[in-house]
Amino acid sequence: MRALITVLFLCSFCFSSLLNAQQCPWQLKKNQEGIPVYTRKVAGSPILEYKASVIVDAPVSKAIALFEDEKQIPRWYYQCVRSKLVKDEDPNNKVIYLILHFPWPVAPRDFVFRRARSEDHANGITSYSLTALPDKLPSVKGVIRVQSIESVWRFKSLPQGRTEIFLQQHTDPCGSIPASIVNQLAVLTPYNSLKNFRKLLDGKNA
Repeated sequence: MRALITVLFLCSFCFSSLLNAQQCPWQLKKNQEGIPVYTRKVAGSPILEYKASVIVDAPVSKAIALFEDEKQIPRWYYQCVRSKLVKDEDPNNKVIYLILHFPWPVAPRDFVFRRARSEDHANGITSYSLTALPDKLPSVKGVIRVQSIESVWRFKSLPQGRTEIFLQQHTDPCGSIPASIVNQLAVLTPYNSLKNFRKLLDGKNA
């Protein structure tokens, strides 16, 4: 049943993205070091959606192993200072907690989300959907709980032991933070996260 829910979520995410694309085309905002970052407006939200990708010189199994290691997330995810596994529901579904710190005066944010994995063996693709579970853990004083996450990560095996990593996400950080600051992060977050991720795969410190 959970696998069916995951498939339905991915289908609805793609469908809503297609509808949004008809009104709000993607715009290239940054393209450096082989990491293109695009953003677009989302109907009814002041916060931009973003997508980005990178090709790494590592097999997909190594990339996935790093991605699924919750303890390593602060080493590569932009502004993340703490991560932990909340619940290992089954081999394909895990509940994870993150804290992100931002420059003063913006209050830190935390996320509680389910990371659901699905496989497309025919095309060598492993996908992950992230959905918010804001009430899964008690709130933390001084930290604002993020209420909404729509995120998909995709890892595709390429010839010669390489991997393409794709990320698409829209998040409402909640609280009194100007949309202009959040939309700057819509470029900085995917770019720096993928850049750091690639460095770790290369054996370099992120």
